[in-house]
Amino acid sequence: MRIGGVVLAGGKSARMGHTKALIEIDGRAMADRVLDALREVGAEPLLIVGGDSGELDALTAPVIPDIEPGEGPVGGVLSALVHAEHWSDIDAIFVLACDLPWLTATTLSLVLDAVSDRPDADVWVGRASRLEPMCACWSTSPGTLERVRTAYAGGERAMHRLIEQLHSA
Repeated sequence: MRIGGVVLAGGKSARMGHTKALIEIDGRAMADRVLDALREVGAEPLLIVGGDSGELDALTAPVIPDIEPGEGPVGGVLSALVHAEHWSDIDAIFVLACDLPWLTATTLSLVLDAVSDRPDADVWVGRASRLEPMCACWSTSPGTLERVRTAYAGGERAMHRLIEQLHSA
């Protein structure tokens, strides 16, 4: 199974006062730390979705725009799935928040185990003490994209409710 990876960086970071994806932890931008974890599990290709491409240009993956800027993580997932349509040999994509600087390949491997166990799901969600919807792997099947697109068009902007509407593991 081939897995790609997308890091969402489209938030306004209003409370932070500057772009969250670029905040350095141990000398690395948070988004690059997430990209590093994706590389360790063999995710390829990698993209950053959203944010100001000029500002994020220093990150270690190409930056592409959100299809619908300002629509939150559900809009980011939709953007990631639409862009993944061009990756014909990719079965699923991780879609991760840029502000997961302590994410490890071990954690992502646990999600990949769920992918192997339930290959028919639309989304495999990371879990800690609760679901972690911003640490999830999404099927690139046309059916998954259509279900996400339908929920988005119907006004759904809450990740947990979107995930509840899908076949998840």
